[in-house]
Amino acid sequence: MLNTDPAHYDKVGYCFFPEILEQAETTALRHLLDEALSDSTDNLDRPGYVGEPHSHNLHWLEICRHPRILDAVEAILGPNLILVYSSVFIKRPHDPTQVAWHQDNTYWPSVHGTDVATLWLAVDDADAENAAMQIIPASQSGHTEMEMIPSGDHQALHSKVAVTPEQEASAISLAMRAGSLSIHDSYILHSSAANQSERRRAGYTIRYCSTDTAWVDTDEHPIPVFLVRGEAGSRGADYVDLRSEVKPTPAIFSKRPSAP
Repeated sequence: MLNTDPAHYDKVGYCFFPEILEQAETTALRHLLDEALSDSTDNLDRPGYVGEPHSHNLHWLEICRHPRILDAVEAILGPNLILVYSSVFIKRPHDPTQVAWHQDNTYWPSVHGTDVATLWLAVDDADAENAAMQIIPASQSGHTEMEMIPSGDHQALHSKVAVTPEQEASAISLAMRAGSLSIHDSYILHSSAANQSERRRAGYTIRYCSTDTAWVDTDEHPIPVFLVRGEAGSRGADYVDLRSEVKPTPAIFSKRPSAP
């Protein structure tokens, strides 16, 4: 049984929120991705990966601050939220690429603190056949950064962490319908297998932090950090205000105004 209770998040390290988006919103999200992929292969930073679309496209940026999505994040991290990264991961039918066991925090040297989470929004239906994400519950306990080792062939990531057979046996599959989402701790161990189906599996991952305890070094961060709800905190002078009352224009991508 998947955890759907935010009150259990601190213990198990993840929470599932079914069908947060309405069907029309999910269809629009899928069309947004299809449109990006049909324009040119230049939209892919590497095969199966679109990096930081929210940092240059207002449509993706609006998804990241969708009220119901932020409500789910607030249920996990509290009311003071910043948006730090996002990316689309795509596994086409019969794609042999795997994602080895890893922790997200390894890839974010400019992000500091442990109240950091990844939201995985299903663009397509995801299940075991088309390589839904797997997660090892409670593996974030202690927030220990694990040693990275080479991951091998047919891997989306160059590095992985070693897991025990007992850990792997305890993994669960986060099967979900399009428009549903999961949120997991940045230290939890997770992976995904090859897509053996006839169906695409795409997910939009959005990374948030609580400004109560976490912060981002904006001098080292490659893109603007957006304040999407609540207060910026004592280290947030250079975050870009994108709370609900702000109506963004393309100029928001090139400026770093101080957050209140």
